[in-house]
Amino acid sequence: MREFEDYCWRDIVSDEVRYIYTPYLRERSVGRSPALIVVHPSAPTGSAWHAPVKRLLEEARRRKMPVVHSGGSLGELVKEEPVCVRPCESAFFSTDLERMLKIRGTGSLIVCGAPTSGALRATAVEGKSFGYKVAIAEETVGDEAGFLHKMALFDLAHKYADVMSLEELLEQL
Repeated sequence: MREFEDYCWRDIVSDEVRYIYTPYLRERSVGRSPALIVVHPSAPTGSAWHAPVKRLLEEARRRKMPVVHSGGSLGELVKEEPVCVRPCESAFFSTDLERMLKIRGTGSLIVCGAPTSGALRATAVEGKSFGYKVAIAEETVGDEAGFLHKMALFDLAHKYADVMSLEELLEQL
């Protein structure tokens, strides 16, 4: 597994800040009975994260994991999985997502999609607040603003979610 700090934020976070956050260093993992939450941005993009999300979706479907979609332009990624229409950033707020997850026996979440600094971050934070272990594959998330993407992932990795590579995440399923 890659080093805890060896991710996209490495070039913008100083050694001093990384030192301050050393209490958050831990082993990263996907929790038990995961469900995949796909956060869709309100505008479709041909971003770099689309292909890795498709790969993660294919693997989740192959393993018969629960998959829930949330958000705006859902496009070709959605098959016959449930869709949770969110009125604001978090897929949990004013939706029946928590009920859907409980019915499916979900114990942890894998969250992917965009924007990293908005809906994806809000969904991951609330997922942890509901008691789920949250995992994120770095390649499966994106944002229009590179700096915000990196800082959101840094914050998520240190407080709310286990950020790892897609390969590492798939190995743990």
